[in-house]
Amino acid sequence: MHDSPHDVYARCLPNSRGYPLWFPEPSNTLPTTYQQDGLQIGDVGVVDPTGRFDVLFNISQPSHHALHQRRG
Repeated sequence: MHDSPHDVYARCLPNSRGYPLWFPEPSNTLPTTYQQDGLQIGDVGVVDPTGRFDVLFNISQPSHHALHQRRG
């Protein structure tokens, strides 16, 4: 199996600190204000197979925040 381009790029980082996002722009499935502001401190998520960061929730926001409503 071949590594994806973003995996190869991540492996080549000199300090191996952090993870480069292949698509750094916010997902269009996020609430509009979140799309405008971008990622926030406290965001928890996963890097999907295409290299996008999928925000699951934010530990700094209250449970009724719009970000949390999209997943139920």
